[in-house]
Amino acid sequence: MPDLASPHLYALLERIHGHVAWLGLALMLHPVVSLGRPGRPRSPTRWSAWLAAALVSAPYALGWWLYPTYRTHVKPTLLVDSLPLALAFETKEHLALMTLTLAWAGALALHAGGETRRGRRAARVLFGCGAATGVVTGALGVVVAAGAHGGW
Repeated sequence: MPDLASPHLYALLERIHGHVAWLGLALMLHPVVSLGRPGRPRSPTRWSAWLAAALVSAPYALGWWLYPTYRTHVKPTLLVDSLPLALAFETKEHLALMTLTLAWAGALALHAGGETRRGRRAARVLFGCGAATGVVTGALGVVVAAGAHGGW
């Protein structure tokens, strides 16, 4: 994976990473709300479930691409100057994977079991838990980004 030599490009991509993640989280709330209503899920609910999973996947993929540059230029400074921020970043990464897994599990549960009340309830709970872990992930991301100051 390439090292993003420009701190400006890294900062731009880091912000895009965060903004797209927040959009994905916002979209995850649509199935949570709409699956709370009685009856079969309508087409917009099914579309929003898949789109939410995709939108949560995009910043995760971008984060993987950015990580080598973070590890080289930002992490060493954080470890020396602010160990709590470095640990918050690591926690954020684990919660991001949990959010991603819950989003895809919710979409798959809706796809496989959306015709049953139990399947809809499972999808709703998975999306709700994914949104909750995603909000904590995003909050940690904002705190770390504010404290890292570009890192190099």
